[in-house]
Order: sequence, then structure tokens, then C-alpha cells
Amino acid sequence: MSVGLHIFAPATYIFFASVLPALAFGEQFRDETLGLFSIPHILCATAIAGVLQSALGGQPLLIVGVAEPIVLVYYYIFKYCESTDEIGLALFRPFCAWVLILTALMHFVLALLNASEYIHAFTRFSGETFGTLIALLFFQAAVKGLKHEFEVPYDAPVGYRTVNGVWSVFLALALVLLAVFLMGARAWHVGTRPLRNFVADYGATIAVVIITGISYAVSAPDDASWSIPTRVECVQIYHESVTDTWKTAGSLSDVPGAQIGVAIVPALIITVLFFFDHNVSAQLAQTEDFNLRKPPAYHYDFMLQGVNTLLLGLLGLPPTNGVLPQAPMHTRSLMGVGQDRSDKEASVKVLEQRVSNFTQSSLIAVMLFASPLVKLLPRAVLWGYFIFMAIESFPGNQFIHRVTLFFIDLTSFRAGETQPAYVELVPKADTHKFTLVQLFALGSVYAVTWAGVYGIAFPLLIMALVPLRQYGLIKMFPASSLRHLDSAEDVEEVFEEEGRGVEHRNDSLSKQASELGGAGAFVQTMHP
Repeated sequence: MSVGLHIFAPATYIFFASVLPALAFGEQFRDETLGLFSIPHILCATAIAGVLQSALGGQPLLIVGVAEPIVLVYYYIFKYCESTDEIGLALFRPFCAWVLILTALMHFVLALLNASEYIHAFTRFSGETFGTLIALLFFQAAVKGLKHEFEVPYDAPVGYRTVNGVWSVFLALALVLLAVFLMGARAWHVGTRPLRNFVADYGATIAVVIITGISYAVSAPDDASWSIPTRVECVQIYHESVTDTWKTAGSLSDVPGAQIGVAIVPALIITVLFFFDHNVSAQLAQTEDFNLRKPPAYHYDFMLQGVNTLLLGLLGLPPTNGVLPQAPMHTRSLMGVGQDRSDKEASVKVLEQRVSNFTQSSLIAVMLFASPLVKLLPRAVLWGYFIFMAIESFPGNQFIHRVTLFFIDLTSFRAGETQPAYVELVPKADTHKFTLVQLFALGSVYAVTWAGVYGIAFPLLIMALVPLRQYGLIKMFPASSLRHLDSAEDVEEVFEEEGRGVEHRNDSLSKQASELGGAGAFVQTMHP
């Protein structure tokens, strides 16, 4: 069977995992920027960046797209432009283009300096704090979106708006419950194994289709100019509101020089955000567990990320970067694909190639011409999908598990019920103290996002988690606890130093014992 047929399932799987968030972010962008950016812009940026990453990337398995933090950053940029007479809404896109041009230049400098070698400093502490922040932002966007459903349609009577809001909340929660239920299909006893695997892999997509169908059970009066529930607004790629975007590069000179200088601030913040987010996504897409044959190319890929950012900026589109959880999901979906399953002794390998990423990016490009299909979706489905993505980020998140330990009675567990190793290996006081520090860090970063236009600085606090971990936590906790709570090179070095000290001490004691005659066995027993 050809490689193309082998990778069809992984390619379509990651396509659905990418296109649904892209639609949700596009609708969120439309709300936050008064339609200056919308679904076609997000789909176009995702498709372009995805094709370039699959064709030219050092790690072609890395999935790139628009992420929630960049939506938040662009919201703050929009508010700044809206309140500044020199820019206004007319120059919002050219100003954003200047931001991305400067961002790309910073990317090039960092790549040439091999700055990505510091990726080893991105430990579980900073990574899981950032991941939990993303989950909080997803929840926040969902709540904000559902609250807005009680205010629309604007031209409908108050009663109909209430119906729209209540029905939207029901649809969103139903989507979450159905998606979670279907994703657990592998544990079912009904149906064949291939069918259960299919349902589990495409559970979220199936849930979207089912809930979209159910949404038509309630509708507005036949003579109404509005719909219940409100549905996604999406125009074709050739619509005037989209084609105006391609003229952005021609308006760069209209931005005042002083404002180009101001653009350095958001450019620096986006660079910090991407340096963390893109490299972490690349790291998780090629962990040792995947046993990839091709070596990592962090510096080269970060350079390519700069090229992507520059191109998208000149086209008047928002930037993309490596995204979670799609990046590791893609690599995981390729494990064992095309491999001969008859050899049970052979280790499971990842099918490393460029076709699956190129295929899913091309399918996203096709969606640019499928606006009639997209407009069938109720907005409530997108807000529900935000909640689902937040919930999906919890499994495997040690931070979330440690928070639950404040409320769990571990003595109530029956025989056979296991907990992570650190529960028994780390003193309870250290675990709770570490969790409280992480909660404080998370709360601090999240609080900054509410600081008006100054909230744009939140990526700087995210990056500050790295030195906090390297220079602060190592003094607050013993190495033995950090080794299990947040293993890193600094902790391993401490253990190696301790190991060398113990070995040297044992050698000295053994030498003394042999000189004393006959006590060697006793020394070796006391100091193994």
C-alpha cells in the first residue's frame, strides 16, 4: 500500500483537530476586531504556514496555526489602534504588519544566535503553568461567547434573545458531554475495534456534526430576519472584506514613524511568546517517547517561523506558530502507520514524512471555499469546543493533579488504585508548597491579562517562569523533591554531584577498612 493511503487517516484526523479551533479563533477574531479579521483570514494564515512548514520545515511533523494567546495579543493591539487617532481602524492592519515585520527580524536574530538551545530550561513547571493558562483562556472565551448569545440577535425581541442564549448554552454543554463520551469509545464493549477506534479518533468532529443537526430543532419565526441559534458568519475568500487584506503591504508607508517605533513593543512581546510556545510545541512533537530517527532542528525551524511571520504580516494576516495539543497529537497518530504488525518484536516507529502535514494544510485551504458549509454551524458549537479543548488539556497535566491532592483522601484508595510516583516519593508538604507557588504564578499571569491594554505584557510573565524555576525554586525545595516534581538538568547535576560525593566517600572508607584489616564487608554493607 502506498504511503499516501497509509497516512490518509492521520492527515484527516489532524485536519479536523486543526480546522475546528481555526473556525473558533476566526469567530473570536471577528468579535474582537469588529470584522477586520475573521474566519477566512485565520484559515488562510493556517494553510499558508502549514504548507511551508510541511515542505521546508526541519520538523515537518510540527503542526502550526493560530493559537489563543495571539488572539489575546491582537485584541490589545486593536484596542490601542482604536484609541489612537494617528492609527485608528483604517491603519490597524498596516500597524499589525509592522509589528510582524519587526517580530520576524527578532526571530532571525534569535535563530542566528542559536537561542533555541535554551529549550532545556523549559521544564514541566513553566510548560504546565502555560498550558493551564491556555485552558483558562479557553474557558474565558467560551463564557464570554455564551454570554454574548443572550445579547443577539440585536434586532430580535428580548424574549427571543433569552431563548437564543439558553439554547446556545444547552448546545455548548451537550457538545462537551457528547465529545468526551465519544472520545472514550475505545473502552466500549459495543462494536468492532476498528469502529471504536474511529469513533474515539473523530469523537469531537462527530459531536460537532450531531449537535449542529440538533440545533435546527429550535428556529426563529419564518418571517424573521434573524436566526436562532445564531450561526457562524463566514464569507468567501474573494469577498471584499478579505481581498482588502492583500493591499496591506501597500499601506505600510501610511503608518507614522513614531507608531512604527511603538510597534517594537508588541513585536518584542510576540517574539517572547513564540519563542516559548513554538519551541515547546516543537519539543513535545519530537519527545524521546516517539523515538524519531530524524534529529531536531530547533534553530532552523525558528528561522522558518520568522519567515512565516514576515510573509503573513506582508499579506495582512495574523501570525501562526506551533500549536498544542495538535503538534504531539499529529506525531502520535503516525506511530505504527505502515508498519508490519506481524513482527511483534519490532518497536513501534513513527512514519516520518511531509505528506500528512501538507495534506491537512491543503484541506484547510479548501475550507476557504466552503463558507456555505461553515455557515451551517451554530456559534454555540464553537464556544462548546473551546470548553472541550480546555478539558482535553487536563489529562496528563501534573499541575492539575497536584491541585486535586488538596481535596483527596489518599488513604481511601483501594488496593490496585495507583497514583503518580511523586505522591509517595515526595513529602506531602513539599508537594503542596510547590503547587501553591505554581498557583500563585498562574494567578499572576492570568491577572495581567485583565490589566487593560497593559495586559499585552502577559507573555513576559510567562517567560519569567523560566528563571523563577531555575534560580528561585531550586533554593526553595530540596533536589530530591524537585527531581520528581519538575526534573531538570540543574536537579540532575545536583544528584550527580551527590552521587560522586557518596562514591568518593565509599572509596575512602573501603580503603581505610582494608588497612584496618577485615572490616571491608561491614563498610560496604553500611555504605552500599
